Amino acid sequence: MFALTPFYRRSVGGPYDPFRELERVERRLLGAVSVPDFRVDLWEEKECFMMEAELPGFSKDSIAVEIEGAYMTVRAEREEKKERGDEGAPLHSERTAGVLERTFSLAGVNADEISAHYENGLLTVKMPKKTVDAPRKRTLSID
Repeated sequence: MFALTPFYRRSVGGPYDPFRELERVERRLLGAVSVPDFRVDLWEEKECFMMEAELPGFSKDSIAVEIEGAYMTVRAEREEKKERGDEGAPLHSERTAGVLERTFSLAGVNADEISAHYENGLLTVKMPKKTVDAPRKRTLSID
């Protein structure tokens, strides 16, 4: 039987994962310097693939969906606010600033008809499937 293990939790006696260990060491040495990725849900419908990406706190103008070749990149940027009011720098800040970016393959997608909508912190991308022509039957002449 298979065992399910949460992504960031290291199971006792489980298989050694050098990449997870490297991430743990990096977090311990550098702190939470890196900007986390945003979360997405992908699912398939009859005529299209759908994606919802959580991007709370971003304005519509700070989000870009770029299609290049067989890949789609979703990028959102938030600038850091260094001063608040007349008192200067904040005492404590947990909100991250910087660029969030993820790239997705468009295999099986009609890239010319992709559409996106952003509302209430949720980016919804509709990716119509490519139409697959039924195989034609033909008879070859023999020389």
